[in-house]
Amino acid sequence: MTTRDTMYSEDISDSHKHVVSVLQDGVTKLPPELDEAGNVEYKTKLDNTSSHRAIHLATQLQWRLAEGDGHALYIVGVHDNGDVVGISDKEFEHTIDTLENMAQQLDNARIVSIKKRVLHDSERVVAEVRLAQKALLPQTELRVAVLGDYGAGKSTVLGCLTHGEADDGRGKARLNLMRHQHELESGHTSSITLSTVGFDGDGRVQNYTNNRSAEHIFQRSQHVVTFIDTCGHAKHLKTTARALTGYSPHVFCVVIPADAVEVSTTTREYIQIAAALGMPLMVAVSKMDIADKAGFAALMHELLGTLDAVLPERSKCIVVNVDEHQSLADDMMRMSVVPIFTTSAVRTLGFGDLTAVLGKSLAKRVAYSTDGVKPFEFHIEHLYSIDTVGTVATGWVHSGAVAAGGAADTQQLVIGPDSSGNFVEADVSSIHTLRTPTESAKAGMSASLAIQPRSPITIQKGMVVLGADQLEAGGRRISSEFTATVTVLCSDLVKMQAVVVHIRSTYHLATIVDIGSSTELQPPGCAQATTGLRLRLSGNVRELIYPGMPVVARDGRSLTFAGRVTAAM
Repeated sequence: MTTRDTMYSEDISDSHKHVVSVLQDGVTKLPPELDEAGNVEYKTKLDNTSSHRAIHLATQLQWRLAEGDGHALYIVGVHDNGDVVGISDKEFEHTIDTLENMAQQLDNARIVSIKKRVLHDSERVVAEVRLAQKALLPQTELRVAVLGDYGAGKSTVLGCLTHGEADDGRGKARLNLMRHQHELESGHTSSITLSTVGFDGDGRVQNYTNNRSAEHIFQRSQHVVTFIDTCGHAKHLKTTARALTGYSPHVFCVVIPADAVEVSTTTREYIQIAAALGMPLMVAVSKMDIADKAGFAALMHELLGTLDAVLPERSKCIVVNVDEHQSLADDMMRMSVVPIFTTSAVRTLGFGDLTAVLGKSLAKRVAYSTDGVKPFEFHIEHLYSIDTVGTVATGWVHSGAVAAGGAADTQQLVIGPDSSGNFVEADVSSIHTLRTPTESAKAGMSASLAIQPRSPITIQKGMVVLGADQLEAGGRRISSEFTATVTVLCSDLVKMQAVVVHIRSTYHLATIVDIGSSTELQPPGCAQATTGLRLRLSGNVRELIYPGMPVVARDGRSLTFAGRVTAAM
């Protein structure tokens, strides 16, 4: 923080003395404004602002608040070069009104103080206006993996949920989620896309209908639902498998088109994976506007039969205009019921119940540790390189907490493993949670960490950041061999069969070295037979393995098995 930033910071200690202030008599010049850093903004005056200008000003205020850890200082009546010129009383009133409107646009900021002085030999005034973020309520986040066959309408359903717009029957709603030109041209998702719906303290939905950006949604929301849109086509199976193991979903939402002739093999596999991993499950039936009565009845009969066969201990509930959203959400998260929602993106039907249940659903953090230890553990999902910051990793905090500069309990952090199983010490210089600068990140939230390794290492997706003294805790081992209890999704497995195993956000070629029957760690309510496997990663690759870690395997364009690790060897 620069001298001038410290001088105007609202939370400075009393021992700091202002070198110069626009409120001091006789001051006619301040240091020039710093455009690229700090929480101080100079404004000569703010009046007659257009709608486009108002949006720019609100964004600028948000950035200044972030620079000041929730505090910003606007100095009115001063040019950017620091010349103190003053403004009239009428211009000052307009300026304050504009600042209030800027704060209202952000919905999480307010003016906390206004101090002004009248310039000598004139009636012009200058002022210091302090703004601060409102006290934020603790936020919760729920991650929902949206799965379904090719053409089921997953992206269209999410487009309606996140943007509140009806589809035109030709895929208009899904365009808001697609990231690549070939996706826009083909209409098919080929990458993982994250989209968000929030809920404020009163349960009101916050999406792009009433918010202009994801940052605005996060700022106004107490509960955030992050949707993980996956690929339906078999040629993108690698990407979908990575979403299941690497993006830490709390709920599976399987989308089935109402005009389907039958429950597809792919849909059955996703239901089986939900059972194998012990995941809460919900079903969204899409395209109700084009379903015929007889075909829909046959489809529902087959769907209920499939759910009964795979998850016999869970009740099935077709949700239509229910009032008890809280109890339904609780039962779904306890894995005692599978709610089925019927929706139409064209007519925007069925989304009210769906969003209401998600708004009441709270994630139960999976305890990967078997000895009661809750160390800091962060899984890297994606990487960015920012010139002024360095490597920024986005992902999910599985347990513990971390603060900028180290872990919350000052323990040393390490990052890894590389292909040889090595970890190196690392520092976390800054943190964002839900796109908001914060001092720390805690378990149960997605976060972005600016990571600075102390030794050379190529940071990759699938790596882990955790406390150095926790590498061997909770059954963790850096190993190339492990056992797992899985549900087989294809034909019978054979010893020495090669499969591609997905671990967190990475994948490796592995060999099945032993096969046996096992019911250990079989998820409750799962009627599927489980198999105990011993797998060895090929190519001398070593990974961080621990009990309870989800694994999904594929062979070409088909899924082979899914389950959880029982032990690292």
